[in-house]
Amino acid sequence: MKFTIVAVGFLIILSAQLGSAGAIDETQNLNKLLNNQVIVSRQIMCVLDKTPCDKLGTQLKQQAANAQKLVSFLQTRYPDVWAMLVRKYKGAPS
Repeated sequence: MKFTIVAVGFLIILSAQLGSAGAIDETQNLNKLLNNQVIVSRQIMCVLDKTPCDKLGTQLKQQAANAQKLVSFLQTRYPDVWAMLVRKYKGAPS
């Protein structure tokens, strides 16, 4: 589940970096970016602290930290909501 939240954050930041003229353009741009193995690999290596980060990588690391805070907060303060989210997204396609 934590990975799912981080992955969603990753996609949100990537799509925000692309800018958008509309939902269709944003989806096409995101798909194009995600199919660029060099960009994706660079960001993954940054998040794993294997290479220096560019601006996008730095934002991804911050998003991952925020996702971890959110998960911890929900698990501690709203365990019932957390359980519902886990059930809803368990086995959901990525």
